[in-house]
Amino acid sequence: MDKKTAPVNITVDKNYDSEMCGSIPLHLVNLIQPHGVLLVLDKKNYQILQISENAEQLLSMAANDLLGQPLANYVPQEKYTEIISKIEGQASLDKIPLTLPFATQHKKQTFSAVILPQEEYILVELEENESAEAEHFTSLYQHLKYITTLLKQSHTGQELAQRFTEEFKKFTGFDRVLVYKFDTQWNGIVVGQAKEADMDDYMGLRFPASDVPKQARELYFRNPYRLIPNRDYTPVRLIPVINPITQRFTDLSETSLRSVANVHLEYLGNMKITASMSLPIIIEDKLWGLISCHHKTAKYPSYELRSAMELLSDILSAQLEGKQKEEHMELRVQLRSIHVKLMEQLYTSSNFAEGLLEGEITLLDLLSLSGAVVAYEGNIWTKGTTPDNQEIKELLSWLRRTKSNGMYVTNSLPIDYPHSKDYKEVASGLIVIPINAEQGEFVLGFRPELIQTVNWGGDPNSAIQMEPDGKGYHPRNSFQIYKETVKSTAAAWQHEEISAADTLRNALLEKLLKERY
Repeated sequence: MDKKTAPVNITVDKNYDSEMCGSIPLHLVNLIQPHGVLLVLDKKNYQILQISENAEQLLSMAANDLLGQPLANYVPQEKYTEIISKIEGQASLDKIPLTLPFATQHKKQTFSAVILPQEEYILVELEENESAEAEHFTSLYQHLKYITTLLKQSHTGQELAQRFTEEFKKFTGFDRVLVYKFDTQWNGIVVGQAKEADMDDYMGLRFPASDVPKQARELYFRNPYRLIPNRDYTPVRLIPVINPITQRFTDLSETSLRSVANVHLEYLGNMKITASMSLPIIIEDKLWGLISCHHKTAKYPSYELRSAMELLSDILSAQLEGKQKEEHMELRVQLRSIHVKLMEQLYTSSNFAEGLLEGEITLLDLLSLSGAVVAYEGNIWTKGTTPDNQEIKELLSWLRRTKSNGMYVTNSLPIDYPHSKDYKEVASGLIVIPINAEQGEFVLGFRPELIQTVNWGGDPNSAIQMEPDGKGYHPRNSFQIYKETVKSTAAAWQHEEISAADTLRNALLEKLLKERY
């Protein structure tokens, strides 16, 4: 197993989530990839309103001859009845996969089909069907069970991601498989990798958010995967160009055949990739990351294999979610134990500052701090490594003026409060627990600067290269490691630590209230 790990808890200052890339109308390209045929049907009588121009190659009948014809002319009656029953029987607009016999006067054949009911029309995707023998299905099922069992043996999320890529590569035959996790700014970092020896190593590298722009990310909630069997394909048009029902381009958001933006095909070429397939990792209804599969030559996975890959992506999502919950629960239990001991100490101390900062357990233990300050009733108590007294007074004054609305948490204080640059080595991270903010009474927790190196897959500042005319643009052509040093930043605050600080604040206010009244 690859022993490299990915440093995921680094906050990058610059926002690489390009508005330009995110504004491309990917769903209105009006083009498809040529490995299938797309039909647009009238929702009332199931007549063919639009069809992709490659119909003759796959259906042995000219596209224009099929236009206006009812689907019933080419599909057996029992299958046609089944399709109508399924469309009318479901309450939602979910996709309906099925095996579809399709017969023209020249040829009879069977397709793997996906019916995509829309509000105003119906989309039908047809791909040539590779007959799946019972033995093949059994083999797929057995391999799925084996992989699932292996994944359950992983102890951490990192180990799970790495093991998944290794098994997924064997299962699918792709040359490289990556598990790619998004950070809070939608930059992606490779946390798992399996690859052929002659391919570039991306493990631990970060890629700017513009590589998977906002609109592309949103489409992963509507599609179980994105397949490009051959980036050198010639796009196929729909005819007529305009949808007769909507009088607009047909929305192809949910189709797997939808054509790909030229800039992405160029991006794949720069990576020396001919075929790719990506699947979303969705946790708690949020896009956590992607499974990204690359192949050096053209590759067209069967519909059965793609369905199995889709199932495995769901299994990985569930397993990662479970690991996250385990890790968060362990931290909550640990912090709760420290909180209880700290409360016992607090209630037996002469004053609450001493109870927080002195004794066997301190505030530093609860929140993983390098230093802490208690400012209360005109007094200042310190523990550990903190700014000097004058710097603390100036910081308290700034907090009193600007941060009086509850807790304040940052892992890059110099960005919000430039005066702190002089002591960023001590206090790049700050958590503020207000006691009486209007009177300048706070509990402060500090974390030191953590200088870290981010390894990017190519220079993120050159991720998008504009044409001289300012209209066209291209992706970067190099993915060589570009090192960026991140300064004035502390270790990130975890949600459970912030929650523990809030719980502590409530306990402190309750104690002080009892003492006063």
